[in-house]
Amino acid sequence: MILVVLALFLAGCQSPSPAGTDLAPGMLPTVASVVQVPTEEPTLPVVVPTWTPVSEETVVQTGLDLGGTPTPGTPTATPLPIPENTATPTQTPTPTLTPEPTQTSAWDWEFDTENLRPWPTYRLDEPLPVLAYPRPPNDNGWGMHWMPTVSQEVWAVDRFVAEAERMNIKWVVFLNESGDLHSNEYLVEKLVAANIMPVMRVYRDSVLLYDGDVGRLVQHYRPRGVYYYQLYNEPNVNIENNQGFANPNHYAQNWAIEARKVVANGGLPGIGALSPGGEYNHLEFTERMLRAIIFNGDEDLLNRTWISLHNYHGVRAKDDLGGFLMFREYNRIVRSEIGRSLPIIGTEGGSYSENPDHVIDLVRYQYGYMKQAQENEPYYFAITWWLIANKAGGGFDSTWEWQALFQPGYTHPVVTEYFYKNGE
Repeated sequence: MILVVLALFLAGCQSPSPAGTDLAPGMLPTVASVVQVPTEEPTLPVVVPTWTPVSEETVVQTGLDLGGTPTPGTPTATPLPIPENTATPTQTPTPTLTPEPTQTSAWDWEFDTENLRPWPTYRLDEPLPVLAYPRPPNDNGWGMHWMPTVSQEVWAVDRFVAEAERMNIKWVVFLNESGDLHSNEYLVEKLVAANIMPVMRVYRDSVLLYDGDVGRLVQHYRPRGVYYYQLYNEPNVNIENNQGFANPNHYAQNWAIEARKVVANGGLPGIGALSPGGEYNHLEFTERMLRAIIFNGDEDLLNRTWISLHNYHGVRAKDDLGGFLMFREYNRIVRSEIGRSLPIIGTEGGSYSENPDHVIDLVRYQYGYMKQAQENEPYYFAITWWLIANKAGGGFDSTWEWQALFQPGYTHPVVTEYFYKNGE
């Protein structure tokens, strides 16, 4: 009997090896990021969640050490590199991209614009249509990851929110400790005032239950304009897992416990972005994780869920589905598992090259594509560059400095030649 149990355990632990393990120096990181942002709650009656509160027994993890809360200012974990399929930028012309398959009646229901209601008025047992999810005013799908720290000084917030406005950024992803209710209040206030949608990544360095009260965190920040909460980060990377290896079943269980707190307090839980370079293939992990959520009886949470995406592009060909267009692969998997689309928000991404002209060309393609995405792939909400600043905003970990658009005494040409010109 012991041998049978051991064999089943080992079989469940196996994961496919990532493609492209021979990596050149300087490869990319994989870790790091309403309609209108309302100024007041909708006038239609808001349905108050009636779910049974999470019990003490539900959240106990027998045999697991919950660990300690990271100290303020803790940087994100050192990432694995993301494999690229091309060593040098391709010089092929921009391809003519094929839109999503012909729309079906199900698709029409999901993206129906005539019968949309304010999103809080949808019942908790009612799937929220993609187009009902909150979006910033004059949304263009342009996002930026803030900084690799969980808080910043007032001067840094003032400077870089102003830069984000000038760059015409409409989505900003930022890090926040699960038990910290105040460090990012000023940042959120400035972002919302600038008509920028804040997306909070609730920081945790493993796939354990959060040390802080996530429900209280959402209850505090939801009225301030934070609707989107990314739970965990890159759970298919071994170093992001307390048990030492990636496990979609373990992630599905703990994600659901925390996601239920988010939804019960009026927020929208995000499935933590998968690493395209992780030890467990990110697409297979997503598929198995969704199946586990459904099997565990937590499918109702998907009525308010969104997908967090790390679609780093590198210098691949522009039509490579392993790069910027990765959102199509995730949408395919989501639709096959739950029968409809979920919003996909890029919370990290980028195309890094020593040649700034290559970066400008690829950013022009990716950010310029968002107008087409709003028409043909409306489930893809935003692309997000990792990251706007590091040391220039008070960061202390030099690991991320070469990816920051703003550095002490230096501004990347893509800022001045593309973003400042609003994409021209």
